Amino acid sequence: MAAGVSGPLEPYRPTWAEIDLDRLAANLAAIRRRLGSVPLLAVVKANGYGHGAVEVARLLESERADMFGVALPEEGVELRRAGIRAPILLLGGFTPEQADLVLAHGLTPAVYRPDQVAALVAAAAQRGVTAAVHLKIDTGMGRLGVPAAEAGAFAQVLAEAAPRLTLEGCFSHFAVADDPADPFTDVQVEHFLAAVDAVSARGLQPRLLHLANSAAVIDRPPTWLTLARPGIILYGYRPSEAMQPLDVQPVLTFRSRIIYIKDVAPGTSLGYGRTFLAPRPARIASLALGYDDGLPRLLSNRGHVLVRGRRAPIVGRISMDLTTIDVTDVPGAALGDEAVVIGRSGDESLGAEALAAWAETITWDILCGIGPRVPRLYHRAGRTTVTSRFADALA
Repeated sequence: MAAGVSGPLEPYRPTWAEIDLDRLAANLAAIRRRLGSVPLLAVVKANGYGHGAVEVARLLESERADMFGVALPEEGVELRRAGIRAPILLLGGFTPEQADLVLAHGLTPAVYRPDQVAALVAAAAQRGVTAAVHLKIDTGMGRLGVPAAEAGAFAQVLAEAAPRLTLEGCFSHFAVADDPADPFTDVQVEHFLAAVDAVSARGLQPRLLHLANSAAVIDRPPTWLTLARPGIILYGYRPSEAMQPLDVQPVLTFRSRIIYIKDVAPGTSLGYGRTFLAPRPARIASLALGYDDGLPRLLSNRGHVLVRGRRAPIVGRISMDLTTIDVTDVPGAALGDEAVVIGRSGDESLGAEALAAWAETITWDILCGIGPRVPRLYHRAGRTTVTSRFADALA
């Protein structure tokens, strides 16, 4: 039982994430003020960047997000089964074998391969429907997409697929939009617009043209076109410190509790590999938290958490389920105390970007890495609910 935690968390191991849905709604409103009348596709892939895709999408749909973006058909099906009715774009496309699944759940796929088009046409013919698609154009990211110079030729494939397929949109993905000084973003814009012209020359008129990720929403209004795709800023983080501020705040906090505490003598080793030797008499606490929960192993002996408003260094190697911290300089630290991994304690705060810096990674990685066994608490208008993969087992 989580010492000091009442209500829905009582049956669970004392490590949890809290998601402030009111703050998420406020972030959406701030982004809308920035975009004005430009429609908005909210990116909720990777389990809503670790926040919980279903709960995040439900809130954003209630706040009138125009569309949602996911990576996989499976993610789209999950949202449909949860009752999400807004359009859902599969940003990463689909395999031909998934064509009927895509249509069965009313999902809109990205296409960039002829065999995807053929599979959709066959599935649409069998169902007696028309499939809407977005053409993914590679303007310099180099991962997926029809090369910009070949967009016209691919558009002919799409045109020949009518009436079973209609081109609803075209999009591309920026590589360096989080660096306002890098001219490559302008090059990508030029390639994209030329590709759209080539598509239009084949008689296709996509109404949704989208380039703008979070960085471009903040710094590049000319890229907003007819649809914008905010991701990380929905959850309260700027893509980089080079971006101008936007009135958004982090939505998620991540917490654990001290489940064991002991005093150790100088020279005592801690953890796998004995990478930490106590340099002084120390008070060491163990947290119900490890790398499977989302605390990166690279934070071993270099990061800290917050206990009673003080910084408590992580000492020894982070293991799969447990982490040790030094609370020698935290007066009164005791069994059951809360340890803040992301969030605020007293006058101190820790953001996901701080963990990312210690772990030599990016904010996205930290948020998406919060594991599925960590229960999520959702706060909305004074009410709290909890989701957990173990809910049925503990009912």
